[in-house]
Amino acid sequence: MGYDTSALRSATGRVASAIAAMLSFLATASAEPVDPRFPAELRAGPDSPAPARRLSARIRQLEDEREQLLQKISVLPQHDPKFMADHLGFHSLFDDPGSAGNLPLHRLLFKANRPLEIGAIALAPAFNPLEYGGNPYAFPRRFRIEVLEEGAEAFVTVVDWMQEDFPDPGPYPVFFSDINRIAREIRITVAKDVQQSGAAYYALGEVYLFRQTADARVGANMATWGDDSLTVMASDSFGMKPLWSLEYLNDGAAGFGFPLSDATVESDDLLVTFKEGEPAGGQVQVILDLGKVKPIGRIHFWPAEAPHLLALPSFGFPQKVLVELSAGPGFNRPKKIVSKNVGDRMFRDNLFSVVGTSYNARFVRITMEGFPEYRGQRILGLGEILVSQNEYIHSIGCKITANGLPKEALEQLPRLVDGCSRHRRIMSQGEWIRGLAKRRPLDRRLAAVEQELAVARARLRRVQLQWSIWIGGLLCLGLLCAMVLQRLQRRRVLGQLKWRITRDLHDEVGSSLGSIALTTEQLEHLAPPGEMKEELTDLSLMAREACASLREVVWVIDQKTIRLPALLHKLVERAERVLGRTGLAVDLPQDCPNLVVSLTAKRHLIMFFKEVVHNCARHAHATLAQLSVTASDGQLRISVADNGCGFDPVSVSDGWGLASMRQRAEELGGAMKLRSHPGEGTTVELEIPLDALRNEPRRAYKTSN
Repeated sequence: MGYDTSALRSATGRVASAIAAMLSFLATASAEPVDPRFPAELRAGPDSPAPARRLSARIRQLEDEREQLLQKISVLPQHDPKFMADHLGFHSLFDDPGSAGNLPLHRLLFKANRPLEIGAIALAPAFNPLEYGGNPYAFPRRFRIEVLEEGAEAFVTVVDWMQEDFPDPGPYPVFFSDINRIAREIRITVAKDVQQSGAAYYALGEVYLFRQTADARVGANMATWGDDSLTVMASDSFGMKPLWSLEYLNDGAAGFGFPLSDATVESDDLLVTFKEGEPAGGQVQVILDLGKVKPIGRIHFWPAEAPHLLALPSFGFPQKVLVELSAGPGFNRPKKIVSKNVGDRMFRDNLFSVVGTSYNARFVRITMEGFPEYRGQRILGLGEILVSQNEYIHSIGCKITANGLPKEALEQLPRLVDGCSRHRRIMSQGEWIRGLAKRRPLDRRLAAVEQELAVARARLRRVQLQWSIWIGGLLCLGLLCAMVLQRLQRRRVLGQLKWRITRDLHDEVGSSLGSIALTTEQLEHLAPPGEMKEELTDLSLMAREACASLREVVWVIDQKTIRLPALLHKLVERAERVLGRTGLAVDLPQDCPNLVVSLTAKRHLIMFFKEVVHNCARHAHATLAQLSVTASDGQLRISVADNGCGFDPVSVSDGWGLASMRQRAEELGGAMKLRSHPGEGTTVELEIPLDALRNEPRRAYKTSN
């Protein structure tokens, strides 16, 4: 069965053009090499603007720089280093720490069976086996790279770091460009470092020897062309498979993940689930038609990405692969390359490669079997099949057919020749390693920018919080001041209103009451003895009492505080006004305490005294009343005595208000004494503590008087 991909060629052609444009951009994006051969240039990182002084401006500056860095990184390869626990790289022997000062130099030698056009050399660090995905392990700090050119007798130094320590590469390859030599041998000389343990050794994950191309692009990695074209030797080597081996130095597996772009694309991998009995014979054949005869040097098989982010690096990858190369579609006497136990050669996140040794062919037939099972069903998973010669890819957009696949899976075949895998574009190994090296200063600067940005944003939040607190406090203070000013304004208005009311009461009501009192007194003199005269006498008394009460109200309103001497003088004024024609003798203390009287105590005193004076004026018929006040031994004593008719306190009626007077005396914390006999006059004494005048009583006394 077949699948016509004529429509696919146009689409994948555009993909190939985009890949070529991106690779060209990567090759020309920077005039300077990523890791040049001189220390001063290597230390130079991406330029960053001078820091702004204002915090908000600095944050905007950092955000802009972050976006610029992300844009630059987006066209570079994906950086996803993976620690391969069973494939660490090359490790030198451990030298005696006691002779570390005179250790011999260590050498790695790459001998080519034919001249190699070396354009660039890259070194990949070995990852620390004690730190999963962590820091590079024992990367050499002092080393030199030399090239023995074709026909020359002496090596030429192309990279020299023997005089100064090489900067820590981190989880990135280091890339030395502009070598441009036709070499027979490449020699790497290393001065072993004394590590923290005290032993002297070093390690490398991979060595890349990139071919020089005519269009200034980074070509294929010639270090992986096999023993028939390249021999690798070391002055000493610590071998412990599957962890460390000299063979791992040029096998193409370095733990950097897959050569993929950082930007994602809409493309899926091929994933096929077989029903019971499928495929027929347990085999699947895929045939690629390259369009014309082309030299085939290598065929790369990409493992598919496991679904649901499962940690299965080679999900659905076959265990046996047979590759046949033929110039014609009949595959008469094809070149066969058989690969068994493929799973043993699949490390974590690496490609499976078949070497074609530049065989000329148009058709590539791939027979796969030994599919892994998942939940009792066999699975075939592939991300891409790349057929290439050096750095030239022949398979993108080619016609592809298959036998042994279910019909519903045939529509997935174009995914194997679309130049994409795992939702990203596939990059050539040279531009991939160069791009990863380009990422190192950008990633480090991005990490520094993001860290500074996080600190600056946190600081800005603190500053904003402080400003919010200050502004909130100022607003609250302003609101409080406004409330105080409003209250003061209301008090001023109320004070003015109170003053007008008291003046009106004093001028209008007071004069009217005075006129009533004067008129009733005149009528009282003119009226004949009898009921009329008594009524006029009561009316005159009420008018005088009302006039005295009004004056007391006006006086209380005018006073902010009421002190005892002024209160006593008001009591005297009431007595003078209410008693009228009754004579009044007053004896006030000369050293009266100038204490403030509470409003409730003032009210009780005035009401008590009002009742005493009222009874004297109405019932006593006295010609003389004597008011005596003393303040000594912490006690205030007020005594009112008259020479009137007197009465029997036992038989007195409620109209005299004696019960109310006693209750007021008790409320003030004092006591009232009453002495009276018929025909002998009446004496009323009130004794209260001076301290009781300052405090509000514990309970309010309710009275209608």
